[in-house]
Amino acid sequence: METILTRLDIHAARSTAKWYFPAESRSFELSALHDNSLKLASVLQANGLKKGDRVALMMTNSSDYVIALLAIWRLNAIAVPLRPKGSRQTHYADYVEHCNEVCDFSLILFDDNVTSEVLLHPGLWQQQYADINTLLETATHTPAFDHDVKISATDIAILQFSSGSTGAPKGVIVTHEMMMAQLQNIHYNHIGSRRGHPIESLASWMPFNHDMGLFIGVLAPVYTGSNNMVAPPAFYMRNPPRWFSLMSQRRVDMNFNTNSVLASTLKTLRRLQKQDDIDLSELHLYIGAEKVSPIIVRRCYDYLIPLGFKRENLHIGYGMAENTLGAACTKTQTINLTTFKFISPNFLEPVEASNETSSPDTGKNTIELVAIGAMDWRHNITIQDKAGRPLPELMLGEIAITSPCVTPGYYRDPKKTGEKLIDGCLLTGDIGFMYNHELYFYARQDDMINHAGRNIIPDDVEMAVEELPFIRAGASALVGVDNPQTGCTDLILLAEVNERSTESELTEYQQAIQSMAYEVSDIIITRIILCQRGTIEKTSSGKKRRAVIRKRFMNNQVTLVRKHDEQRAAI
Repeated sequence: METILTRLDIHAARSTAKWYFPAESRSFELSALHDNSLKLASVLQANGLKKGDRVALMMTNSSDYVIALLAIWRLNAIAVPLRPKGSRQTHYADYVEHCNEVCDFSLILFDDNVTSEVLLHPGLWQQQYADINTLLETATHTPAFDHDVKISATDIAILQFSSGSTGAPKGVIVTHEMMMAQLQNIHYNHIGSRRGHPIESLASWMPFNHDMGLFIGVLAPVYTGSNNMVAPPAFYMRNPPRWFSLMSQRRVDMNFNTNSVLASTLKTLRRLQKQDDIDLSELHLYIGAEKVSPIIVRRCYDYLIPLGFKRENLHIGYGMAENTLGAACTKTQTINLTTFKFISPNFLEPVEASNETSSPDTGKNTIELVAIGAMDWRHNITIQDKAGRPLPELMLGEIAITSPCVTPGYYRDPKKTGEKLIDGCLLTGDIGFMYNHELYFYARQDDMINHAGRNIIPDDVEMAVEELPFIRAGASALVGVDNPQTGCTDLILLAEVNERSTESELTEYQQAIQSMAYEVSDIIITRIILCQRGTIEKTSSGKKRRAVIRKRFMNNQVTLVRKHDEQRAAI
């Protein structure tokens, strides 16, 4: 079968594609990455790596990372990209140990960003570690790998750990056949978006341990032989205007971003409007990885169109690691923003199609949602009830997917595999509905809170609250906690605020949050917890780990900004 290495060999021989790594101030032709990966493959083989071995990569996005991935696949070993670091709330070594318990790593590759906390962790002492810098130095004096290692369609290429937003991360199996099917899918989608023109230049800062970062930052440009620009997330977050300026210079036509990151960075692009040399007319921007807000769609138009961006070049995507990446995306000239009214708890009807410049008048039991597109090539998306029966248009149910990109299961976890995969059909755990041949995402099933007979969607409340000037984008989380004293579910909203805020400011913040939540969702929040930065933990794609945040709140592990704030009553 054709593999990603087949495409690499062809394009390395014929293409002059250049890969730019701005954080390293280095550029490589694809042929150089190809040659360096063959040398590293020889070194890895000399160190005993073979077909089927699991190789953990604890590294940030870099040219070294790309070379390592290509070398691993050359030996038909399995790449296991891990988060490169933890957070204030997470013990990184425990995360790596959990992944090791699932995979039993044959080798762990690390770079300069990994702390000794991991390397000295007693649960990982038996593993073989290797510094990628040392291996690449050895590879400069090593002949290129020249053996033919056969790769079959069902051989595992990647163990992609799920985000862990609703539980412990699970190792999603991605075979070489799945990988190629998804890359063909991405290629066809973009050709459709560009009216017949293939991908020419990509750019990605999303981490390689996330499916979107891996496929857009590494695999798609290898598959298509395109120019590429890759940087770690920190490079983007430190200076978003610089990133968009570089995309303009390199005439990038494909880039992915997330709702939460755009929410926190779009306003910074104002400074680019003073520059005459910014031209984003070639750029197609895809938003995915989490629920997309109508506010962010409108802001993309507001901030990007003055930079030459075309309205029809904005797309919404929907997918997950269990489908290798994408399953649906915008295939119309405009993104449909529609207001719906609930006729019953699970049935909606459209009120009006919202325009792109102003929000609609929303009343009780109404919600404005963003269409996330039509199903992709060779994909079948249905909405099912709890018994697995298909539901009609405008009926809420679980989104189910069948496609050649669907995983055969979770690595060494038959129980979870059996729960999520029924005869090859992936039960996503996402709630949505179809309308006018497009998919609408409503909520994660595990995130919904039943309160006073209503289903409360945390995303919707949080996105509204984060519009307040004292809360950063992505810095709030709404969780539900059962209260045995009342027999009801309490709504607890945690929000990160400035630790230097005065007592009067903190009081004003709580009042403003309560007012905003009531205005937008017609709810009264039981408690508002003002906490320190770093409390709202996120996955690699920016999803909030609400289950983890809720557990920490329940265990009194949340650090309050207001030190003398009332202690949480035992619940």
